[in-house]
Parts: sequence; C-alpha cells; structure tokens
Amino acid sequence: MVFTTRTCPDGCSTSYAAPKANTVHLRQHRPAPRRYAYVKMRPESAPRAVGDAHSITLPSAVDARVQELNLQLALTPTPPAAQNSDISQLREQLGTLTTLLETQQRVIDKQQALIDQLRASVTRTKETAPVPPASVSAPSLGWNSKLSPFESQRIGIGDRRLLGLYDARFHSTASGATPKDYRVLPDRIILVRHAESEGNVSNLAYTTIPDSQIPLTARGHEQARKAGMKLRKYIEQKNDQNYKLFFYTSPYKRSLQTYESISSAFAQTNITGVQEEVQLREQDFGNFQDAAGKEREKTERLRFGRFFYRFPNGESGADVYDRITIFEDHMIRDINAGRFGSNSNLVLVTHGLALRVFLMRWFHWTLAQYLCVHNPPNAEPLILERVPNDTDAQPGGAVSWMHTKSLYRLSDESMEVLRGCTEEMCTTSHAPRFLTSSQEEEAEEAKRGI
Repeated sequence: MVFTTRTCPDGCSTSYAAPKANTVHLRQHRPAPRRYAYVKMRPESAPRAVGDAHSITLPSAVDARVQELNLQLALTPTPPAAQNSDISQLREQLGTLTTLLETQQRVIDKQQALIDQLRASVTRTKETAPVPPASVSAPSLGWNSKLSPFESQRIGIGDRRLLGLYDARFHSTASGATPKDYRVLPDRIILVRHAESEGNVSNLAYTTIPDSQIPLTARGHEQARKAGMKLRKYIEQKNDQNYKLFFYTSPYKRSLQTYESISSAFAQTNITGVQEEVQLREQDFGNFQDAAGKEREKTERLRFGRFFYRFPNGESGADVYDRITIFEDHMIRDINAGRFGSNSNLVLVTHGLALRVFLMRWFHWTLAQYLCVHNPPNAEPLILERVPNDTDAQPGGAVSWMHTKSLYRLSDESMEVLRGCTEEMCTTSHAPRFLTSSQEEEAEEAKRGI
C-alpha cells in the first residue's frame, strides 16, 4: 500500500493511501509547544502611582533581558536531553531577575512609607501654625476659586503680606534681617554714653585739644566705675554666672576710658571681646573749635534746623544717622549669624547724640520724636531687653516673620532716664505713628532751641 503525506489546514501532517475500500485514514499530530509563565512588564514610559505594589518600572537593561528570556523559553520546543542544561540555566537566570524585582519592590514600599510620614508631619505643622487675630480680615484658608495658584501657595506658607501686614522674611536682606534660631540672640543690648569729660565741664577744651582726645575728668572715672558695678548687679540678677559681655566702643579717648572703667567691674572670663567702631564716634563739629565762632554757628543752626545743619568742616545730625544706619545693619547680621550667642550682652559705649540717633534708627522714630528726646546723663546705661517668650520663639511663631530689631524693647527704668521718650516710642512697630499734641509742641520747641 502506498501512502501519501499532506499538511492539513490545522497544521498537522496527514498520511493516506489511495482511495480503496476499507482504506484506513491515519493522522499524526505534532505535539503543541510547551507553555511557560511570563513576567508581565510595564514600559518605562507608562504612568505609575507611587507605592503601587503591583506596578514596577525596571531599568531598561533588566527589562530587555527578562523579555529576551521569556521569548527564548516560549519558542523552545520540547528539547532533547542534551539541551536540558541550557534550559535550566535560563530558568535560573529568570529566578534571579524575579528576586531582583521583589527586592526593588520592597525598597519602593519603604520610600512610600517615608513620603507618607513626611506628609503627615507637614499637615501637623500647618495645623499648629498661629491663627491671625480675629480683628484682622484674612483671606479664607480653604479653596477659593478667585485666588491664583501662586496666591493660594503663599497663603499656605503663611505669607503675612497677603493680610496687609509686614513680613521680614521677604526683606531684601532677609537672610540677615531675621534670626534662624531664637537662641542666637543676645539677652540684651546696653547703650552707655561716656562718663563726664573735660569738654562737658568747659567748651574751651575743644579750642586746644582735638575732640577725639578729650579725656574724662576724675569725677567721670568714678561715674564709669559705678556704672560697671550697676550693670554687673543688674545682669547677675537676670542671668546665671555664665553670662558673657561683648563691647563696641567709640575710638574717642573719653569713650575708651569709660569702657576700661566699666569692664573692670567684671571678671575677665565674662568678657568675650571688645571692638572699636569709628561709626559710633561723636558728631563732628569741625576741627579745633573757636569758641566765639562756634556760638555763631549754633545760633545759625537753630534758624536752619538742628538735625540738618552741617557744621563747617563737620557733620550734620543726618550725616550721623547715615553712618549709624550702616553700623546697625552690620551688627544685626553679626547677631543673626550667631557671633554672640545666647546668655550674652552687647555693650555699646558711645556719645549722647550718636546714642539718640541709634535709638531713632532702631525704633524708627520720626524726626519730630527724635527732637523731643534729650541726651541721657553721662555713664547711665540704657538697656534694650529681648522680649519674645518661648511660644513666639517656636518654629512658625512670631519670631519667624519679625525683624530682629522688633525683638527688643527699652526697659522701663531706661525710659525714665531718657527724658522725652514715651512708652510707644520704645518698641518697634511697622504701623503708622502719630504724635500727640503735647509731643508736637515739644518738637516745635526743640526746633527753636527752647
């Protein structure tokens, strides 16, 4: 019997003989290819939710190798015994890559847990942020379709400017205008006018002695020593024995002598340093001063204006204001940079007019307010105390948006010494100030030299 072989439509081969009676039709099928499990891959470009436990994006090299192994296994028919070792190696490599996938998934899960923890921390911080006073009309903190995304973001971080309020964090020199840590601020800033000098006793001293070389009188030395003892008693009542002092002083002789007598009241271990500052010097009234000529100039100053009159070869009050402004800006940056640290006291030994201008610049006095204030007595300390409490000093508290100058207030005892200074003038506020009728009268009298 002759058989013929042909291929059926379903892919099998068929053997048959010529059609005769009782012909037997035989079909022989090839075995179907073996099927294997696949590792389902997600393309790298496909979006994936963070922390999705069933969606993993692999590096392209790993992805390509897994696909290659799957393809090889799928297209390989039932191998002869000689090829079993190659298939075992492929399966071993596939198992290794599967283990790598599982390890990467565990790393992703840990990262997602950390992200959730950070989000919860941010939420708690926002919930504990200070709420604006009820009297202030604040924008709604919820969703407001009228606000732009940028404005909504600024409200979310507590931008006080949106409430029409001052926020020092957006100052042009914010990095130096606000402290990063409340603990770096000195406990107090102490201003001292030099003790009694020869020039305070007689103006004739200026006719033969340069202003920078005018010394203290014997009474002045005693005043300075008493000022040192008074300061030490005051500080030790406020601080423990580990307090520190740093001195800034005018280079004029009477100021240096005052510093020496004040510092002698303290142990050397409490004094961390002293620095001469030319910007703290007295107003320059000219060179050697002719007594009669200087009287004529002072009379002319009353007609022109005490603050803006510039003495020949000398300065005006406005000139002193400019250099004191530069000094204060540098000192604030040193304070906020942690140069002095906590439990410290800054002592500035300077002159009467320079001291008043310092306070004018610090507390933002108007010119009329400045003209109402008289020079303090010789060697009488004026103390600016740090005022924020622990709540204000916490992250997100008032200290975070207040300028460093706003964190100090002139003490009640110092206000009594500084004649013409009111309580309202002894703190920093960025709200408009208005003079009372009595202050306006005093300012006019000061302008006329009364």
